[in-house]
Amino acid sequence: MLRYVRLAAVALIVTLTTTPAGAVELCASRPDFVALLKDNFGEVVMAQGLSSSGHLVEVFVSPAGTWTILLSRADGLSCIVDAGDPWLTSASRSSDAAQR
Repeated sequence: MLRYVRLAAVALIVTLTTTPAGAVELCASRPDFVALLKDNFGEVVMAQGLSSSGHLVEVFVSPAGTWTILLSRADGLSCIVDAGDPWLTSASRSSDAAQR
């Protein structure tokens, strides 16, 4: 819950864009997001990939387990796709299962 309160606070800092369908996306320049995610949540890039449409898709994760998925376009605009808590890797899932 605190994660979403923090993201709402971040929304005051970055630019909001509205799509024609009326959905609100949280968008800004990639360097701004990278700094915000690291400084406010301790999140750093854990994985990156290029989508078939040429967008850079990144997963940022903190040691505390918070995560954010960021999509960056070639024109420099980046948008948060989703965020949450906790992030679990395959290794952490298998160790959880072993403990049960």
